[in-house]
Amino acid sequence: MELIFWIFISIGICLCFFYFFLITKYCYGWIKTKEVEPGVDSAVYASVIVAARNEGKYLRNCIDAILSQDYPAEKFEIIIVDDHSEDSTLQIILDYSEKYPQVKCLQLPESKKGKKNAIEAAIEITKGELIITTDADCEMGSKWLTTILSFYTQTNAKMIVGGVSFHKEKSLFEKMQSLEFLALMASGGASLYFNKAIMCNGANLAYTKCVYKEVGGFSGIDEKASGDDVLLMYKISKRYPAEIRFLKSKEAIVYTNAKERLNDFIQQRKRWASKGFFALNAETQRVSLLIYLFNFYIVFMPLIGGLCFVNTPFCLLFLQICLILVGIKCFIDFLLLFLSASFFKKKRFLLLFLPEQIIYMIYVVLLGLLGSIGKYEWKGRKIN
Repeated sequence: MELIFWIFISIGICLCFFYFFLITKYCYGWIKTKEVEPGVDSAVYASVIVAARNEGKYLRNCIDAILSQDYPAEKFEIIIVDDHSEDSTLQIILDYSEKYPQVKCLQLPESKKGKKNAIEAAIEITKGELIITTDADCEMGSKWLTTILSFYTQTNAKMIVGGVSFHKEKSLFEKMQSLEFLALMASGGASLYFNKAIMCNGANLAYTKCVYKEVGGFSGIDEKASGDDVLLMYKISKRYPAEIRFLKSKEAIVYTNAKERLNDFIQQRKRWASKGFFALNAETQRVSLLIYLFNFYIVFMPLIGGLCFVNTPFCLLFLQICLILVGIKCFIDFLLLFLSASFFKKKRFLLLFLPEQIIYMIYVVLLGLLGSIGKYEWKGRKIN
């Protein structure tokens, strides 16, 4: 029994050590990533692509926000692709395309569907040197394009990953989603400081048309419905690991909405996880596995250990050590969230940190199981 006790304890300490090192590294990378302000004028022509399916509720706000950019209208185009919408989406796109020459409407043929096909079709008709993608339910400030293109001119990056944040959070559920998303943003941004590509979000992503063509676009990663952002980033990272940059700028943040209903949240996270473990690059696999195993340990090991060591001298000591490991995790997680929340102006949400942590640990474990199922519903489609 003593041997089992020390095996369990050793596993927990090892997981905690590597997790603490990882999150400390992300804190350092986030701090060292310099905040960017709009700088030099850019002569680059850009193509903004929006793939839309059943987005009639949000699409007008998105288009209005893009049209309101302070970047010269003659230097960018907006291509909106309708992915067989069943609501007013197509009519909204047509209305804008008739009123604004820089707005172009594209409809996917019956034989094509999904976001990757929509983006691929749009890129084929783009005139821009730089491709910028966002989602139809997003909004952004007036300096979004100027900041991206200024950063591109200064760095000549092959891919630029921008910040994404939830806004207009009302319910406790939405605020807790926002807090979790802050950690994802900080982790993804900080990892790029070390030239490690682990995550990005298609709601705020830019890449050159040349590099898209060079890596073969979505060829080889088109079997999954999701992954138009992360899987493409992996392909580009293989050739240009040091030329994917995170744009840390408040002016370049894209805002979207948290999910109002639990089922919508679960479907979204299942979609994110549906790419599968083996579709991730080596760095993301290591990070994901460490995070999953440490959360699994914290959630289940006190129960397993408590049952194993009940009525033994090891029971209380084991539970105390597990509690210490939880405390260490909370400490370093809070530090990363504080740094991210300070940048995104969400520090008020840190009051929800402890309940969010408890739910998050359970949710991560369950998400790993749900993601492996690979079936979810998105925008009215059932996807296997």
